[in-house]
Amino acid sequence: MSAPKENDSLTLLTPAPEEMLQGWLREFYGKSVQISDREVLRHRDLSYVERLYVADGLPESIIYKLVLPPWDIEQDLHERILIPSVSNSPQLFLSAHYGQMTAMFMEDLGTVFFETACDHELASKLGEDLAKMHRAYCYRTEELSQSNLLRTLMPADYEQLGVTMISLMESWKLLSVQHRRDLEKLTATLAQNLAGEAASLVHGDLYAENVIVRSDKLFIIDWSYFTMLGVPIMDLATLTMKHHKNGRLVEFRDVLIDAYCFESGRDSDKVRSLLPYAELLSRLLFLHWLVERRRLGILGTTIGHVDGVIPKVMTELAERLAVLA
Repeated sequence: MSAPKENDSLTLLTPAPEEMLQGWLREFYGKSVQISDREVLRHRDLSYVERLYVADGLPESIIYKLVLPPWDIEQDLHERILIPSVSNSPQLFLSAHYGQMTAMFMEDLGTVFFETACDHELASKLGEDLAKMHRAYCYRTEELSQSNLLRTLMPADYEQLGVTMISLMESWKLLSVQHRRDLEKLTATLAQNLAGEAASLVHGDLYAENVIVRSDKLFIIDWSYFTMLGVPIMDLATLTMKHHKNGRLVEFRDVLIDAYCFESGRDSDKVRSLLPYAELLSRLLFLHWLVERRRLGILGTTIGHVDGVIPKVMTELAERLAVLA
């Protein structure tokens, strides 16, 4: 089964040879095994993900993921940062390398995703679980910062981030004078309004499609390049914003927010007033990823050539900022 190519500007990752895959499986299972079926879950320029069904081994299915830099940080995250009992993350069973590619074999948590399975009870549980995770990691920020593995991006850093992005986009002639002013105002506004937020581990790409429901437990998947030390309210913002990746969760937005605030001991009105700024921050970091792709010479994205997408995202950011003004 093959996944469709999402955009002609993408050069899709070429998977590792089958003999390498068989060798890795043999190492993990301790014997030669037969793949009875396989399902391609994602095929992009920097990642390739399959669900493998194994006929004569346990576990009977496994997630096989190949990534290129900078997405290879996921291996380090699972090995050195994430504690599955705290972060509700899948287990990493085995990692290996082939050229620039990092191969990971991970726990298969099933196919029931939060975006379609969400209900009142599960939304409340997700809010509680997310608050517990943020609280647990806020006590480890100094340790995690000293590991030099994660990016640290706090409100005091936003304006310098904007300066760096402006310099690059202007050098590529992708930034108008007005958009430069908008970006300067935007980073200053975010720095001011999020200045009181504490630091913790932030997933950075947390939408309902990245939460899996298994029995009565919730699991967060796809920890990646976007994971950082920053303001954790951004995770709450991405989960509760109107976005196609959140599916039915928008119906239970208030339930999730109230549960998060109750568990974290925060005033719900104050948190709600900050969420639009946290949403704006998430979109700013998406722009930063586009700029980083351009800097690395990766010109394709899933929604078009990066030179065409950057101005569109800048326009979106300016419109969001105008609403907040």
